Amino acid sequence: MSMGMKDMAASLVALDEDTRRTMLGTRLQAFAEMAYEERVKSMVEMLNGIHSLPDADHRVLVNSRTWVLSQLPHDTQVALVRAQLAAVASLRPVQRQRETQAMQAGMAALSDDAKQRLRAAIQEAQA
Repeated sequence: MSMGMKDMAASLVALDEDTRRTMLGTRLQAFAEMAYEERVKSMVEMLNGIHSLPDADHRVLVNSRTWVLSQLPHDTQVALVRAQLAAVASLRPVQRQRETQAMQAGMAALSDDAKQRLRAAIQEAQA
């Protein structure tokens, strides 16, 4: 894992919520445009980078990422969730558990509508 990814994750946490969401949205859109294998690899790198953050910072970043994901078009959500599930599955168990718990907390913070849309995308991605 490059030091650049750790630094990028830390710098994202330091931003205000709107700026962080904008930057994460740009990143997720770029992932969505990648071929599946490249998307998974990029997500693994992202997840490894944010894993180095303290728990509170990790949660802030995952909450923002989850919100951004909930705002994307359904097909984009499905493509990203499918790759994220594969990326999370490739992590060490402690990282996998931390990521899953943070994602659940991020989903709990969403509006009911956003939560329903994201759950539908997750179900489709798992099918």
